[in-house]
Amino acid sequence: MPRKGSATSALLVGLVLGALIGAAATYLALQALRQQAAAGAELELLPNRAYFERVSRLIAGARRSVYVVMFVMKYDPNESPERDPANRLITLLVDAAARGVDVRVVVDDTTKQSYPETIAFLKSKGVPVKLDPKAGVTTHAKLVIVDGSCAVIGSHNWTQSALASNNELSVLTCSREVVEGATRYFMELWEGGRPA
Repeated sequence: MPRKGSATSALLVGLVLGALIGAAATYLALQALRQQAAAGAELELLPNRAYFERVSRLIAGARRSVYVVMFVMKYDPNESPERDPANRLITLLVDAAARGVDVRVVVDDTTKQSYPETIAFLKSKGVPVKLDPKAGVTTHAKLVIVDGSCAVIGSHNWTQSALASNNELSVLTCSREVVEGATRYFMELWEGGRPA
């Protein structure tokens, strides 16, 4: 049976190693962000309400495409787009599609089960919507790609609470490499997606 001192020492060594590994990972991530910034890639933090403002402008200015993957997207037919930020973003998708922009949306089964009116509204306005590729596997991603040139990735769902009151954090990047990877990810979900 191990002695109490050796167990405490092993725990201490584990904690120190964990802290060192965490610090090294943070350092490497910061270095990668600095390299992207030095290479001219735009990086912008979008905390809390800043997300809604920035994503609204991106979608409103879209010329070619808007691709969205969203765990939860909630359209509330009883709220106006002026009062509900999720309704505003969803309406901007509809407006973009009406302008001839290629708009596509992938949602998780959670949206279909909890907010079927979201899918019905988008489809009624000509916006194609698919469910993620596999029932029983959660697609928890929150991703918006505009014109194949910028991507917003983070924690914001498209619900009134996430956009107006929760503490959330997302990042906008215009790094070609990151956006191309995000677009490949979207296309895998889209091509394998199920009818909504």
